[in-house]
Amino acid sequence: MLASSVVSPKADVLKVGHHGSTSSTSTAFLKAVSPKYAVISVGTGNDYGHPHRETLQKLKGVNVFRTDLNGTVIFSTDGKEISVVKSKS
Repeated sequence: MLASSVVSPKADVLKVGHHGSTSSTSTAFLKAVSPKYAVISVGTGNDYGHPHRETLQKLKGVNVFRTDLNGTVIFSTDGKEISVVKSKS
């Protein structure tokens, strides 16, 4: 994706791939995207141990939201500012 893209992958919000598994998000990809926020869709107490510790370490410095801890996460923007609403039911 990084090698073949003619468009910059930079984004303010990243939906982390494959529930935050070890191989879901490379350091090179994170560097290129340079997100301010990341969201990991993951079930509470899942059998796979997602998100993996290695992925969370790669996301140091990024505001990370997890559906197992934060519930539904909604990002909104006016084109300049981003707001985040969490709703744990």
